[in-house]
Amino acid sequence: MKKGGGKCLHLLLFNYKKSKKMQLLTTWYGINCSNLTKIVQDIPSANPEKSANKTEKFLKFQTLKKEGVSLKTISNIVDMSKSTYYEIQKSIDCNLINVFNFHSTKPKNHRKSQFSKELKQRILKIRLENPTYGKGKIHAILKRDFSKLGEISESSVGRILTYFIKKGKISKSISYRKSGRKRVFKGHAQKWQGWKNRAQNPGEMIQIDHMSVYKNQRNYKQFTAICPTSKIMFSRVYSSATSFAASIFLREFLEFSPFEVKSIQVDGGSEFMKHFENECANEQIPLYVLPPASPKYNGNVERSNRTCRTEFYSLPIFAENVTEMNFELEKYLKKYNEYRPHYSLKNMTPMEYYLKCKV
Repeated sequence: MKKGGGKCLHLLLFNYKKSKKMQLLTTWYGINCSNLTKIVQDIPSANPEKSANKTEKFLKFQTLKKEGVSLKTISNIVDMSKSTYYEIQKSIDCNLINVFNFHSTKPKNHRKSQFSKELKQRILKIRLENPTYGKGKIHAILKRDFSKLGEISESSVGRILTYFIKKGKISKSISYRKSGRKRVFKGHAQKWQGWKNRAQNPGEMIQIDHMSVYKNQRNYKQFTAICPTSKIMFSRVYSSATSFAASIFLREFLEFSPFEVKSIQVDGGSEFMKHFENECANEQIPLYVLPPASPKYNGNVERSNRTCRTEFYSLPIFAENVTEMNFELEKYLKKYNEYRPHYSLKNMTPMEYYLKCKV
């Protein structure tokens, strides 16, 4: 046997001193029990608990392998990957390296904090007095009122707050928004791919959204679709904001649209699931869903909602039901698309800009 074999066998048999398994293993490696016991006593392990655990897994893996069990099955039973087993086996075959002797990887030298204890306590005091303040506000207060304590960046304030949260001295801000359950895309809808999906031509990435409107002592749910390039807008009001109503709105928009709708983007609201998603699939229109709390990516339709409130709903409207309101809304949309100049379109109307692009 090669030199160093005793060390490895000590590690392999760390948890098997004075046991029947020792006799079996000594038979495998050709060493008698008395010599093996002497070797085990002479060489201590750096981490007995981890060594014993890994040793036990390796021995179980080796035993099941000898009995003809498949490697995949053994990996599931023993909770040790094939690569780890063969790595240990290779180390044993090559001069029997001490593969089970775990050493601490903790750094000897640690970075010391550059901020004074007084500054940290001041941050803690400000946060305790103002539980809703985050790192931004606290950093501004320190810069304004406690500049003598030294300079500190906003990110460093955040790290100090995180330290105090872990120590249990403060809790997360009441205004902290908990991340909700992530949506799993299994149907037709796809995850928005950032600026890769940016619209270049009319009909691409049509932005659709809905808003609630209270007018003439009645609640309306308005759905709006707008082309981000040509600014052509289409809107309809309904009595409720359901996915079925959204699917009806989509069909009406496709009939109205002067261009081919190539793709649509919406927020993650429930009104744009089920029936609406199925309608997009039937029309073979790609549907992209924006990440949560990201109205900035739907900026065109959000701005059009505000325009409708200020230019249409703020004026007297003689409508008592959904049908009459849609009739008045249709007249406003005609003016919006064919008469009202748009600054972003160099003072052209949306329809003029579209016809220019079409040529």
